[in-house]
Amino acid sequence: MSLLLILILFGQSDAQESSGKKRIIQEIKNHQQGMAVWWTGHNGWVIKSGSVVIGTDLCLESEERAVPAPVSAAELAPELDISIITHEHGDHFERETSKILLEKSRCIFVMPANCLEAAREICIPDERIRIAEPRQPFALGEVQIEPIRAIHGNPKFAVFYDANLQDCGYLITLGGKRLLQMGDTVLLEDHLFIKKVDVLFFSPTEHNTHIDQSLILINELEPEYILPQHRETFQVTPENRYWTTAYPYEVKFRLSKPLQQKYHILEMGEKILIQ
Repeated sequence: MSLLLILILFGQSDAQESSGKKRIIQEIKNHQQGMAVWWTGHNGWVIKSGSVVIGTDLCLESEERAVPAPVSAAELAPELDISIITHEHGDHFERETSKILLEKSRCIFVMPANCLEAAREICIPDERIRIAEPRQPFALGEVQIEPIRAIHGNPKFAVFYDANLQDCGYLITLGGKRLLQMGDTVLLEDHLFIKKVDVLFFSPTEHNTHIDQSLILINELEPEYILPQHRETFQVTPENRYWTTAYPYEVKFRLSKPLQQKYHILEMGEKILIQ
């Protein structure tokens, strides 16, 4: 191989990694046995167990992202079975991503009732929507979904003035594993009542469970996999720091050693196997 070609290939690889453009679609397609999850940024996760693929709060096409998503909506669409949405804010119910998923996939959209107006604006038909109501479990095929109440926070650890009781987190049971996607919420007794969680997706930001509430949550649930989210995806400004900046290391370092071993701060596009 010529020196010039080596330099070109090295430069391409280096540019891809430095710009956060690791592509994961082939990993998703190739995964066949057991469960794996990939972090796509913010509250976005791709969960695959066997042939079933679920996405949560997929925000893949937003122009406001500071780091490109490791998979595009068009790439993911043919693989996706269920797109789960926690609430209507654009960094969680990202309209452009959902429009592409509508056009290029057959996925079912799971969302709270307060997302319906936005869903109809982008022409998602009723037959593609399953409304989630807090504390009202349901099933989609082999996927058991238990919507958990979520109450949105705001700066200075206050509850959001326009907090909506229709917002949801979700306890998802698939392949014998129970995964809790908190959504955007302060700590609630609903969370502490949950008896078993294998995988916890939580947001240690000022407007969610921050540090102290995250520690209470984790110590109470003792999940097997602890995965911080709502971080390192959007440009941080003084005005938005309360929701763009998370404190995953501050939480980790205050946990017991056994729980620290279960704590994983994933890179964008990184995959973790759920055993």
